[in-house]
Amino acid sequence: MNTKVYYGEYNLRHWLNLMLTKNIDLPAYQRSFVWDEDDVKRMISSLKTGQFIPPVTIAHYKDIDSSSNLILDGQQRLTSILLAYLGYMPIREKFKESDDNMAMGDDSDEEGSVSTIEWTYKFLLDEKPSENNLISIEKRISIDKRYKNINVSFSSSKDDFYDNTFLGFSFVIPNSEDSGETQRYFSTLFRNMNYLGRKLSPLESRRSLYYLNVDFKDFFDGKLNNKDVLCDIRINENMKAKKIDFVRYLSTLSQYVGTRDIGKVLRGYSSYSSREGYYADFVSYIVGLEQESRKDKFDSFKIKTIFPNNEWRDRFLIVKDFLERNKSRLGLEKNDAFTSWIDADYWLYGLLYRVLFKGLTIENEDDLIEKVGREIKVKRENKDDEYVRNPNRIGNLRDRIIKSISLFGCDE
Repeated sequence: MNTKVYYGEYNLRHWLNLMLTKNIDLPAYQRSFVWDEDDVKRMISSLKTGQFIPPVTIAHYKDIDSSSNLILDGQQRLTSILLAYLGYMPIREKFKESDDNMAMGDDSDEEGSVSTIEWTYKFLLDEKPSENNLISIEKRISIDKRYKNINVSFSSSKDDFYDNTFLGFSFVIPNSEDSGETQRYFSTLFRNMNYLGRKLSPLESRRSLYYLNVDFKDFFDGKLNNKDVLCDIRINENMKAKKIDFVRYLSTLSQYVGTRDIGKVLRGYSSYSSREGYYADFVSYIVGLEQESRKDKFDSFKIKTIFPNNEWRDRFLIVKDFLERNKSRLGLEKNDAFTSWIDADYWLYGLLYRVLFKGLTIENEDDLIEKVGREIKVKRENKDDEYVRNPNRIGNLRDRIIKSISLFGCDE
């Protein structure tokens, strides 16, 4: 696809105005500001000393009803410029932990990893445009105990610094009226971008592949009318209740449905660290983008055959209703979280396979719930068992998929 790319630079004050007037905007999949106070101060120091700062990348997106200028790369830099001017930072502990910290099926946190929070600079903006000026925002957050003061040193007065310091931009304008083609172009462009040395979270990277795709966004997010299909049930992993990765279930079940061979599910992705590539490739396959590796693994899965006329939406409702009715009977802890992947997978693989992929309803709920609960108890009785200690080893996971499907009455 042909595109026009314009290059230039704006002073820092103009960048602030673009954010406050919403002339530039964050795509929906970019949910988290991850830099800390030292990162903000380093950013300003780099600008003061004339060091190279990668330009911000803005892309113009237009569909039938609207158009917008999306920040494809540069959220952390632009937010830091705003926070430095205001002299405040969000206090991490005061905000909800972001769902970017979803449970990934690994039993160990990455060393030195920091949980991100559900916060972007848009939290500072008021719905009334007239209230989105620097004075009003500073006044609001000065009495908001969720923010703390930071002391940023400028080379001159703050206003002079923002008037006379510049940050570059790349402005991308796709030459296409086809929103699907434009989305695929943006997805390919964004997937390879990092934020000034910080990699995208797995969820951000994956969402960039489908965030403009209205046909499948809710499918991958596990949402129905903006409500979580899994009823906000989570899983306790590394001492925290984390969001369950819905694509983990969609991708593995799709490969199984397509191949009818459990031995092929996740073949080549036995290590935890490689599985995000598998999930991202599933998303790419569904939306028509190139996969990264083992590019034939999902070829046998035909989504239009399994979900004619997007019937997954009606089936999502059946899943949601079942979980809402029986949430108190699934052995969840007080924080509405499964205690282990054994519990989560025994309940969810069979449920999603039967309802979502086979288009069947749930029969004899009381007998089913008793049967699944009994099987989980038996499986977890031996706490020293290798299966219990390493539930997500590839063989253990495949075993759970098949047994859960069988428990839900879908032996084939």
